[in-house]
Amino acid sequence: MEIEYTNFLQSPRVWDTIRDPEKVGYILKEYVHNNGLFLKENPLKQELQILQVSPEGKLLLRIDPDFAHTNSEITVYKTLSKHMEIGFQIESVNNDGVAVCKPEFIRIAKDGRVTSRIDGLAGKVVAHRFHMVKKDQDATKVFGTSGQILLTDLHKNLLAEFPSSKLLFPSQKELSPEQEIAKRTGKPILITDAVSLSQPASLDGFELLNLKSEWEEEMILEDRLNAYRLGKIKSFAVFPIYYTDPSGKNLVAIGYTESKEESIDPRVLIRYKELEETFNKRIDDSNTLDIDIRQNILNASEGGILLEVTEPQLIESFLHKPFFTADLTFKMQAPLRFAFKIRHISKVGEIYLVGAEIVGSNDAKANMTLLKKNLSFIKSL
Repeated sequence: MEIEYTNFLQSPRVWDTIRDPEKVGYILKEYVHNNGLFLKENPLKQELQILQVSPEGKLLLRIDPDFAHTNSEITVYKTLSKHMEIGFQIESVNNDGVAVCKPEFIRIAKDGRVTSRIDGLAGKVVAHRFHMVKKDQDATKVFGTSGQILLTDLHKNLLAEFPSSKLLFPSQKELSPEQEIAKRTGKPILITDAVSLSQPASLDGFELLNLKSEWEEEMILEDRLNAYRLGKIKSFAVFPIYYTDPSGKNLVAIGYTESKEESIDPRVLIRYKELEETFNKRIDDSNTLDIDIRQNILNASEGGILLEVTEPQLIESFLHKPFFTADLTFKMQAPLRFAFKIRHISKVGEIYLVGAEIVGSNDAKANMTLLKKNLSFIKSL
């Protein structure tokens, strides 16, 4: 019976590739033995058996004949502290599944695992209470009237500290040259003295636009300086506000503050940044999905998990945005909540296999300690 294997997502790895026959032979002799050697992209996760190593360095492998053909190539993998892949040229294979294989290369991932993974966890550990992004987000909440209402409401908090602040929306026909260039470049502007176009040399957390250089390049410096004098503008700040989703950054508003009497406090940029972050969080929260379904954990380490997924909604969300949070529950233990970044997704038959890296937790120190303790206990059984 043929089982279909499909790879949907694979985070890129950085490899050290070795082709020197002597070095390849040494690594095979010292590190590659009969346990934990698997055929890559094999739906049955077929573990290979090394029967013999010839004096010339060729390996006799026991392998399912359906997956090995004379004069073809195979890649096998083994995971120690680092992931290793070995490329073989199959010189011959008999009906019993004994293949004579010549090693062509070994590549070793530069990023290592936090700890080695523990297999055989199905039925012992489950993931549940998934929290993730909906596949189909409601764009009107971001770019429509409701998005503008939310931004205006959040802006009220900023007005208490900076009463001259305004919110301008990209759909408005008339923007000042300063607002237009902030919209075009995506960089904030902070001018402490409009007469000389003075600005801070740097500001932690912000890449400020050098407005004077921009106006000189566009040959409108004197025109803009005259406009500031006529408008009696002493200082001003411009901040483009973005909503960020998997497709990238989308401009939703421009914050603008000016003063005719004194230099604007640089904290105004921090407040605009906080407004942007709060807006993004509110939109994301309104476009998230919670599913409390139990899915098996097949293997795990202190750095991540391999998840067996049978729920289509989970896969739809994972392919849309490769992040989620979930509880991990070991038998007879309290759940541990973690945030995950998906590293790879593949499909074996009707089952999806999702590899995910642990990137955070609501109580990182305590939960990581308990995770380590639970994994150590299972490993000792």
